[in-house]
Amino acid sequence: MRFVSGVVLFAGLLGCSTEHRPVDLILRGGAVYTMNPAQPRAEALAIADGRIVAVGSDEEISAVYASENTIDLEGQMVLPGFVDSHSHAVASGVALAQCDLALLDSVADVLAKVTACGDAQPGTGWLVGGGWNPALFKDANPNKALLDSLGLDRPVALESEDSHSLWVDSRALALAGITRDSTDPSGGVIERDLQTAEASGTLRERTAMNLVQDQVPPISDAVREAGLLRALALAKEFGITSIIEASAGASELAAYDAVDARGELSVRVVVSVQVTDPQATELMRPQDRGTARRVHADAAKIFVDGVLESETAALLEPYLDNPGSTGQLLELTQQLNARVVDLDRRGIQVHLHAIGDRAVRAALDAVAAARIANGALDNRHHIAHLQLVDPADRSRFAELGVVANIQALWAYPDAYITDLNLPQVGQARVDQMYPFASLVRAGTTLAGGSDWSVSSMNPLLAIQTGIMREDPAGVAVGVLNSAERLPLQKMLEAYTTNGAYLMHQENHTGSLEVGKFADIVVLDRDLFDVPVAQISEVHVTRTLLAGGTVYSR
Repeated sequence: MRFVSGVVLFAGLLGCSTEHRPVDLILRGGAVYTMNPAQPRAEALAIADGRIVAVGSDEEISAVYASENTIDLEGQMVLPGFVDSHSHAVASGVALAQCDLALLDSVADVLAKVTACGDAQPGTGWLVGGGWNPALFKDANPNKALLDSLGLDRPVALESEDSHSLWVDSRALALAGITRDSTDPSGGVIERDLQTAEASGTLRERTAMNLVQDQVPPISDAVREAGLLRALALAKEFGITSIIEASAGASELAAYDAVDARGELSVRVVVSVQVTDPQATELMRPQDRGTARRVHADAAKIFVDGVLESETAALLEPYLDNPGSTGQLLELTQQLNARVVDLDRRGIQVHLHAIGDRAVRAALDAVAAARIANGALDNRHHIAHLQLVDPADRSRFAELGVVANIQALWAYPDAYITDLNLPQVGQARVDQMYPFASLVRAGTTLAGGSDWSVSSMNPLLAIQTGIMREDPAGVAVGVLNSAERLPLQKMLEAYTTNGAYLMHQENHTGSLEVGKFADIVVLDRDLFDVPVAQISEVHVTRTLLAGGTVYSR
């Protein structure tokens, strides 16, 4: 029985020679792009016990192997499963069931959605959610009065889509005890009315946000696990078979372990444990590294600074609209260095958030301090986001073995950059943003991540944007720094081999080679034959983890 592309061909009992080696699955007739330089292209794969046992032409595979399960791909593209090197899967999956304000493009639409959420979730308990776009509000600073005017008669707390700001109503501020006399917590900002000095309703960075969020009733384990399963469902649709959880505490790690124990974890994951979690030391498991288990907790997350939009990103030169400020480092240099030295010594990979050029330099300095103190260990520290990187620091990534964890979907002139960042930092610094190609030219390894749900989880959207540096939706006009465009090959490396390397999984995943797990994504078209502007329109037709189909379109 033979069906169209991607459907199983039952061949095991139809004349297969008994001399053929039986395997669990054969993929044939595909444009197999292995990401293995020694054998870059193939047509077929043979899979047994979750691993690849052969890679070659249709003729070579059929001469040796037979299976009752043979998928005739009819020219579809086969790649290693995508690696998302920066995703907030648990928290973002939970948020999907809350008041979701993502993708709304006007203040009126946001307020209408909040009202609808209140109607759909009756009661007097907290209304929580997030995903609002800071660029919709003047100075990225929505006011409590907007929420108060909705008459919800309940406390409201809504995170921004970048998770660095919290918009709250007057009831939430009162429950948190925030008044005009409250001082800003270390590393955070309570935005205020310029005339009255009263809290305006926007809180910046986690220490300030937590003043309110600590008052919100805790989320149950069951809700958190359900959120993770929502995230996994999306990941499978996008061909993602491995992720790095960008920032987790005890509860998030417990969700991964619980879902894994039930056999429902459809990705391999490295969990970056937030260093501020009270149990951080006990949660980190350096012994996980390099093993074939699904959940690894051998990494730590450190926020070095905030974001440009709230002017909490740490810059080498002042903000143009606030000449007295260069933002802030969330940890003193000496403290940051000591923390990274200690984690490095213990065999823990450090995952550093850095947006501004001063923060990037501080992160690199901390890794350099670890190198001096501990020698060159194979911990593969990485810095995420890298909106601004001083040219003097670009060569230091390769020198220190630091991976650049990039979010390519941000690298186009959207409203964040044109409406918020441009007045803050000026055209010269905008023209230096997201210097991906410059980092590659300096010898840096790039790994691709989405920062979901800050932006889409879809790797193909990010790959297209990294190549074009233009809005894949065609709404925003122009190109962001055309000299920083990357070729398709480099973007594929970022989402496959380099991501696997960053996870210390290069012996298990990241390329289609004999002995590696059969973590595979099948695309309906060959990306090398598709116009670049149409890459985001290509569909995932099948996702396999350890040779088992976890998604089929």
